[in-house]
Amino acid sequence: MVIGSVRKPARVLVAASLALGLIVAACGSSTPGIPNVNGSNGVNVPGGSGSLTSGLASNLDTLTSYQFSWQYSGASASATAADTGSFGISGTVINSPTKSYKINDLGMMQVIVIGAQGWTSLDNGDTWMASTDYTSGSSSLSSLLPDSMYGSDFDTNVTSFSVAGEETKNGVDCIHYAGNSDLGAGGALVGVAATFKADLWVAKSGNYPVSGFYGWTVASGGQSGTWGYSFDITHVNDATANAITPPTNVTAVPT
Repeated sequence: MVIGSVRKPARVLVAASLALGLIVAACGSSTPGIPNVNGSNGVNVPGGSGSLTSGLASNLDTLTSYQFSWQYSGASASATAADTGSFGISGTVINSPTKSYKINDLGMMQVIVIGAQGWTSLDNGDTWMASTDYTSGSSSLSSLLPDSMYGSDFDTNVTSFSVAGEETKNGVDCIHYAGNSDLGAGGALVGVAATFKADLWVAKSGNYPVSGFYGWTVASGGQSGTWGYSFDITHVNDATANAITPPTNVTAVPT
């Protein structure tokens, strides 16, 4: 389709430019934020053994609806703290009664999916086109969701996380897990002071990830910043805030 041919190269270039700047983490072969592990659906027991279990992101599918935002920031090996790039995605997910999604991708494209029907917009929602690239369960859609980069950071390294306390995050009662600083042993940038940090908040009720950060804080030349993967889940089961309706100004796809 026309939409697919326009959108995919742009996304590949953005993702590739950021990925090239990443330093491979010392733990295994995982690069922070690049998905290569799919965890199984685990059951995390707050207050139990104190360890994190894999597969918790799949519990987002048990929620009726929610909103999300996530971003990934990268830096080159020779970068100063200011020489970074990032991309961010936000949206709404409805799991029941009909799988539906509304997503803002990089501020460049909007996606609406309701059941098997998808639409895309490249002008901030002024006009829409029907799309077969984005449907419920499609890889194109899945790559935009907040758990697409969760596995390689958190599922892969569950044994390196321990309970840091009980806290409220995004209005949800959570168990806070903190990652061992050894996870970031291979993440130094040349000529840049970098401090590794990993935090994850898991809902006590529902056992789903609510918020997380996996990456580095960096400082160089009097400047500071962060790079890595972060996400937030909000408006859980809020039917009013999470409503999704089909677009009305749909333009026919040129043939």
